[in-house]
Amino acid sequence: MSKICIVGAGPGGLSAGLLLLEKGHEVHIFEKDSLVGGRSKKLTFGQYKFDSGPTFFMHPPILEEVFEKSGMKLGDHINLIPIEPLYDLYFENLKISPSSDKDTTYKLFENIQEGSGKAYLKWYDAQQYKFNKIMPILKKPFPNVLHFLRTDVLRGSPVLHPFQSVFDRLNKFFSKEEFIHSLSFQAKYLGMSSYEAPSVFTFLSFLEHNGGLYHVEGGLNNINEKMSQLFKEKGGLLHLNTEVKNFKIKNKKIVSFETNNDTFVSDYFVVNADFAYAMLNLVDKEHLKKFNHRKINKMKYSVSALMVYVGLDKVFDFNHHNVFFSKDYEKYLRKLTSNSDDLNDMSFYMHNPSKIDSTLAPKNHSSIYLLMPVPNNDSGIDWEIHKEKMFNYMCNTIKTKTNIDISKNIKQVNFTTPLDWQVKYNVHKGAVFSLSHRFDQMLHKRPQNNFKDIDNMYLVGGGTHPGSGLPTIYQSALITSGYFKNLKNEKK
Repeated sequence: MSKICIVGAGPGGLSAGLLLLEKGHEVHIFEKDSLVGGRSKKLTFGQYKFDSGPTFFMHPPILEEVFEKSGMKLGDHINLIPIEPLYDLYFENLKISPSSDKDTTYKLFENIQEGSGKAYLKWYDAQQYKFNKIMPILKKPFPNVLHFLRTDVLRGSPVLHPFQSVFDRLNKFFSKEEFIHSLSFQAKYLGMSSYEAPSVFTFLSFLEHNGGLYHVEGGLNNINEKMSQLFKEKGGLLHLNTEVKNFKIKNKKIVSFETNNDTFVSDYFVVNADFAYAMLNLVDKEHLKKFNHRKINKMKYSVSALMVYVGLDKVFDFNHHNVFFSKDYEKYLRKLTSNSDDLNDMSFYMHNPSKIDSTLAPKNHSSIYLLMPVPNNDSGIDWEIHKEKMFNYMCNTIKTKTNIDISKNIKQVNFTTPLDWQVKYNVHKGAVFSLSHRFDQMLHKRPQNNFKDIDNMYLVGGGTHPGSGLPTIYQSALITSGYFKNLKNEKK
């Protein structure tokens, strides 16, 4: 039996903990906060509860695999509630509400513009083919350039289109930009714009249109809560309110680390903390070669997010997921990723879970979550000056698009700014989607799950292969746990 210490109880750390316990190891998880979940933890303000981060849950098979390989069934512990329609998308003069039913969305597109329904079916079939080619690549480690010679990679290479962006690729199917944006805003899950995200990521929207979106009663944070409960029941040791301070390294191996309470030794260490933060703050620079401090500071990071958590004394008939697009969406996306301090004509997302989930607020009240993708902290924007103004902008936009004025029903308002993400959550530059997913920061160019600079360090989470977003974070835990022996099978 090996002793394994995991730094961070986010979705990746919790998943890795369950998987490694099932293999027969002694596993400890260290979390600086009083709650599990990291940037996807539960937030409670007065009588209102919120997800701090992700609210979109898609592609359950990966989480099902995590539970199965941990000796459990997802359905026995988590109830996934399908969302229909997927979301309401508010453009300047058009609202689009796609469905996870292909025929329904075909008719929707065709009714808006003749011929676009057929284009949608062509796009759908192309993404199905791409998804089948790409997923085998993302499910395996990709430690070096020689892995481009793998059979699955060679088979998938024709669909990569490396010199096209998501927007460029979709432009080959649709002439109406609203359709393109409705199938490409998902690039922001990667912290990028559709004009710069590699075209391979057109399959992200396909995951929603093909497999649907889901809600978990109490919020997606309840997946983390359930995982931590199961982790402890299966014999794992969870150390809350315990912040890891520094790794002591000798001969390319971590021998111990300090916390605010004690010093811990272990055989192996799995880092679920934000990658850049961990390397810059927990590892002395002389121990890093490929990903030294200079390189980490030069790498490209995702956008950030301004979050507003709003308690209302009324339940409104908004859809579960809603996206409000700026008038000039292309200009917005380009300034978003150029660290512009121009905060005019912004886009944002609204989550309205209380319409189907009464556990998040008092009776006849609701918890509304607003997320505005904004530049990361390289922009130098002072959010204490701008956050209230941006909240008012969002309220006014909602009123304009829906004829509903939520400002009259506000009982509670709380913010998380890009600076909060950096200071309170230890997210480098406040870049909540981790490292950017440019081609020069993907596959073998991305920090690997088996971190080569330090022999007994492994990585899990959005900053490692295969990337950010809940499904890929769960996949990173599957990849990382695969490096460890299954002691239970050996005993058999």
